[in-house]
Amino acid sequence: MFYGIRDFSVFFDRLNGVGYNSGVKNTMEIDKTFRPLLKFDKFYPDSLTEREGTILFLIKKGGKKLLVIAEARDTVKSDIEKFEGEEYACEDYQVKVCPLTSPNAASLRKLCPFTRPVAVGNKTGFGLGDRLGNATPGHVRAASKFNVVPVFAQQSIREMTRTGRTPQQVMDEAAWGIFQEHYTRPFGADADHLKTTEDIETCFKAGFTMFTVDPSDHINNQADGMSVEELESAFEGLFDDRKQKEFLLNTYLGRTFESEGLQSSFKDEEIKRASVKYLQAIKQVIKMYKHLSQLHGEKPFDFEVSIDETDLPTLTSDHFFIITQLKEQGVKVTSLAPRFVGEFQKAIDYIGDIQKFTSVLEQHTAIARQYGNYKLSIHSGSDKFSIFGVVGRVTQGLFHEKTAGTSYLEAIRTVARKVPDFYRQIHKFALSRFEQDRVSYHVTTDLKAIPDVDQIADEELEELFDEDNTRQLIHITYGSVLQAKDENDQYIFRDRLMQILDKNEEEYFGLLERHISRHMESLGLGKLLTLF
Repeated sequence: MFYGIRDFSVFFDRLNGVGYNSGVKNTMEIDKTFRPLLKFDKFYPDSLTEREGTILFLIKKGGKKLLVIAEARDTVKSDIEKFEGEEYACEDYQVKVCPLTSPNAASLRKLCPFTRPVAVGNKTGFGLGDRLGNATPGHVRAASKFNVVPVFAQQSIREMTRTGRTPQQVMDEAAWGIFQEHYTRPFGADADHLKTTEDIETCFKAGFTMFTVDPSDHINNQADGMSVEELESAFEGLFDDRKQKEFLLNTYLGRTFESEGLQSSFKDEEIKRASVKYLQAIKQVIKMYKHLSQLHGEKPFDFEVSIDETDLPTLTSDHFFIITQLKEQGVKVTSLAPRFVGEFQKAIDYIGDIQKFTSVLEQHTAIARQYGNYKLSIHSGSDKFSIFGVVGRVTQGLFHEKTAGTSYLEAIRTVARKVPDFYRQIHKFALSRFEQDRVSYHVTTDLKAIPDVDQIADEELEELFDEDNTRQLIHITYGSVLQAKDENDQYIFRDRLMQILDKNEEEYFGLLERHISRHMESLGLGKLLTLF
């Protein structure tokens, strides 16, 4: 059985009418017993966890977070030996102080199962990408207040490459943040935008439980503009023999499919255009799913199909074609990400006709409910406040929201607030990198509309983060900022950025909690009853 401050200390003190500041009594006990021995600078009270006589908690010493494990000296079965660290002699306890390494994170997940991710299924999900590896405590504080299953470890291979992180680091850093806040509700871990089986295996070994497959390299975007003759030729080339072609045509032609009042039927040209555009991508998805199934055996996992990175919005007929093809091959989809009408640009609100978006979302939702009750996944979902209410209402919670870069922006906002001159350096470097870095994004950023940061007062710099053009500038250039090095191969920004956030972590976590909470509340997620 596991106990933590969030589980009982606050509850009993409130129950007895005692004014209680979270962790005060425990802090006093830790100070009395362990501070003289360990001489630490800070104790994280919410991390305090007891497991059958073993006490675990986080401290900060010399600017580094460390895990402390203490056991009564007469303990028969020792948990302390499962961790690597420096041992200390104490009158009543065996004590070990452990660095936050990957082997120790693995031991933590075994000893404290609440730090392990699980498959989420069709419960309402919220993805919380963390590009710096230090945002989880702020994410936890937001998610703790709402009826949602958070996905704390969410990162694409592209993001990992740009930030210089590995799947295992993403998983481990999320685990430490979850432990720090003693978050004991279920959460997921999303290996996002996977394109190869090699990437799947790496993320599977790291412990991810959700796998978002991106078959965009196999989608033929030219199909939408092909002439009838070109379409016929491309369609014929999809099949090894005539029987395959006839089977597919007979599956759809002349038949009407209904779902919640929505009727779908295909004309000859429509089925051929959908086939030319998506059939190879569907085969890739099936291949990836089968590989994942072999790796997992009977163990459940979440499987998302991402078809949002296309030139044109996903037609409801395309959605129907894709999902029926996948179901026929036994693929169990947990969520699917169409490309919706309108623009889902990074870091800013939705651009488009909200009424039209609502209508299309209703149609996609009807298909999802009828053909598997899977979730619709909202990619590039950060800051789309004008449509969040529509998403929550129309899907009735059958959605998965994905955010990432918006948390990085809150980190840089913290820098602008606390160390203005350093922010100015980041800002100017981002301007120099923007044209190169925007290649993989669809944005309409107007750099000329961004004011000269040297002409802005320190206390007004933070206001830039409420302006679309600056938000996109900082969002898109994150990889260049984090990887930039000088002639001595030293990071120009990364180390100091992390130091500033570490020094001001409570302010940073507060900004994250406020911003992510606004997302969750706007989506209509129910608030949980809490005692703290």
